[in-house]
Amino acid sequence: MNEGLGEERLTAHWAVLGKHPGQTMGYEVLRSSLPDDRASTYLWKASATGAPGDRDPEGELPWRVFLGGTDTHPEPVCASVETTWDGSTDGTGAPSYAWRLTLLEWAEAGRAVLTWSGIDRALLSDPPALPGDAVPMTVAVPGTPPAELAEVIDQLGFDWAAGVAALLLGNRQVAITPSPGKALPDVSDRVRVLDAVCSLLPYECRAWLSAATWTGPSQHDLRLFFASAARTGQVPAVLGGNPPGEPRDETARAYLHGLRRLRAKTGDTTEIVTYLLTAAAEPATAPRPGAALRTLREADLIDVVVEEIRSGGGEFGDVRRVLERYPAASLDERRLATLTRFLVRSAHGGNAVAGSLLGEHWSERTPSLLVREVLGAGSPTLSFEDAKRYLGVVHNTVEACRPGSFDELFNTLVEAPEATHEWTGTLIYMADNEWGRNTDGADRLLVRESAIGKTWLRCLLNHEDRSLAPLHRLVQRARDDMAADVTPGWLRFAAVLLGESLDLATATDAAEFAGAVEGGGRITLEIARAQRRPEVLGLMWPRLWRVARTERGLGEAVEQLVPVGEPQTSGIVAADADLFCAAVRGGATAGMPRLERLTAEEALHDYVSVLIRRIESDGELRRVAVEALLGGELSGNTWWAIEELSRALPDSLLPQLCEELHRRLTGRGRPLNDLEVPEYLMEELEKRYDLGWLRPVRDFRKAAQDQGRAPYQELARIVLEAHEQGRLPAPLLDAIAAWTLEVGADGLERVAWHMDGLVAGFPGLELYAAVARGDRHGELRDQLMNHSEIQRARHEWILTELRGRQDSSDAAPGTATERPGVLRKMSRHLPGRSR
Repeated sequence: MNEGLGEERLTAHWAVLGKHPGQTMGYEVLRSSLPDDRASTYLWKASATGAPGDRDPEGELPWRVFLGGTDTHPEPVCASVETTWDGSTDGTGAPSYAWRLTLLEWAEAGRAVLTWSGIDRALLSDPPALPGDAVPMTVAVPGTPPAELAEVIDQLGFDWAAGVAALLLGNRQVAITPSPGKALPDVSDRVRVLDAVCSLLPYECRAWLSAATWTGPSQHDLRLFFASAARTGQVPAVLGGNPPGEPRDETARAYLHGLRRLRAKTGDTTEIVTYLLTAAAEPATAPRPGAALRTLREADLIDVVVEEIRSGGGEFGDVRRVLERYPAASLDERRLATLTRFLVRSAHGGNAVAGSLLGEHWSERTPSLLVREVLGAGSPTLSFEDAKRYLGVVHNTVEACRPGSFDELFNTLVEAPEATHEWTGTLIYMADNEWGRNTDGADRLLVRESAIGKTWLRCLLNHEDRSLAPLHRLVQRARDDMAADVTPGWLRFAAVLLGESLDLATATDAAEFAGAVEGGGRITLEIARAQRRPEVLGLMWPRLWRVARTERGLGEAVEQLVPVGEPQTSGIVAADADLFCAAVRGGATAGMPRLERLTAEEALHDYVSVLIRRIESDGELRRVAVEALLGGELSGNTWWAIEELSRALPDSLLPQLCEELHRRLTGRGRPLNDLEVPEYLMEELEKRYDLGWLRPVRDFRKAAQDQGRAPYQELARIVLEAHEQGRLPAPLLDAIAAWTLEVGADGLERVAWHMDGLVAGFPGLELYAAVARGDRHGELRDQLMNHSEIQRARHEWILTELRGRQDSSDAAPGTATERPGVLRKMSRHLPGRSR
């Protein structure tokens, strides 16, 4: 582009249309360096504008017409035709006008960026002489400075000139008309007006544009022209008046708005004109609003594209051109952030090239810009989804061409001061869980920021997969980088839970770990079971007991962690498991079943120590422990544990223990064999007013079970001692009845016989009366009656025999024959078992 008035020397064809003076003839091509048919195309098109008339004072000659392609010769050219009259007439006396054509091929004119103003100065205002023969001529055409055209535009009014240009782009004919009472400028100035309007369109539009400094009343198809008035179908544009109406074509209208926006942004018309004159594009024979709009967009490509993106649109190709033209380092943060966000969105939508382009233009500013966009998304939910999308794009597409970009963005996100602890912890877990990505910076946050760490832990524990590899990694990091006293409690417990450490953790640490998630107690127990770490139950116990009423499944989880059927090696674990399952009714086996599985003395002592520590200050747990100890199998381990507990907690546990024994011994709850109750407890129980019977009952049963000697006399003594206190207690009668049913009626008979022998007054007979009293011992009464009937029959037979022996020797001979009948009578009353 010639910036000054430098000249371009070009080859120009020429032709003249006219008449020979004084001759009667029609107009014809008189001379030409072109074939006549081609010359005629342009000459006749220009002559269609008409001829001067008295009623057109502004239409005095010369008239100048500028043409591009035509219907018959659509190849673009840069042609000009000047209409003149030298005063000559033809043979009829009519004026003989002349039309002189100058034609430059488009390839040369376009390369030199010729304008109508330059052609006017070089070829029309002072036309060179035509060669003597039909050969092209060489002409020197000066360039037109863009500032000159811009000055004319600003004089006309930018909105006015832009409005006319947009109408032309919308395929309308525009007639520039004078303001009422005002004269139009001279011909050369009109050329500059036409050229200025055209310069607001891309240069290639001159290939289809046509313009004229004046047109008469005749029909023509020129695009832009001066005229006294617009005819039907033409759009008037009053010179010096208001801008014409906007074009009907939507794209042409968008072009007009683009021109206005660009002018408002830059404030410099020269810059716009310079760009449009030099924007290279293929010429066309008809208006192409879309192509022109794309060209205009290139003038302000970056801001146009940014605005389109911000409005929800944008094209990937445009963004790529912007970044090719403007490196990321040259862009301000607002523009770069918008373009970057668009590339992320495109890559997320499946455009892998967009991800690669983002990687190519990644800079140290990119992570902070993306983070600002993420955290400015609004709600935490929206910002989290944006963060996930951005990280996913970088992981999937950017990282391949920009190693380290994921870590840069990820660390910037999690270290952002605006992010909440919950947001950050969740994001760190998501990145690890979905892509296996983690960074030293993120791990340090988890370890040092307890709130972030516990949020991360909640995500891990809630996940159905619940991979513990990340937890192992954090435990290792804490071990390597931190002292135990500054390691967060939940992580100290995690080390114990995973078998990485055997000490240092506390019950508070365990509560912090399990409290990170709803249902955390059950989940932690499940992890402990999978890791074979039942010993963590002790650390978890205080919280488990605290939430036992509100958190489901804890009993079953403890039962699975410390199965009853497996050998118990740790008294500590067994005690915690037994006590908790008893407390929540979660065990499948009643009582304290794990206690029965302990064999080592040390384990038994540990078991009792744990129980003492748990129940010492908790009355409800003491009640649970007592009920459970007495509710299962009362083995030696159990009574030993009860004795140790009673010795350790005489003031608090012993009363509860006696109360439970009392309840069981008096028939409330599952019956208890009083023989198993240790002596020291019997002594405590006897002190109760309603358990005076307990000692004789216990002594009676114990004596009855002594198979080393005949118990009858001892049993009689025990019953007599109870009798001395008054009426025999019902429990003792029950014990006597049970024993009699077992050994037979003769056993009771012998006890009664010994009682009568020991004490006067026949207390043995009173024993029979006491047993028979009421309906409690109906079966025994029947048995005693049968036994007595047998005894009576026997004694009757004996008496009969004895009386018979006292009679004379001549007793009746049939007497001896009656004996079999008496024996049969006795046998009918013999019980199945006799002693």
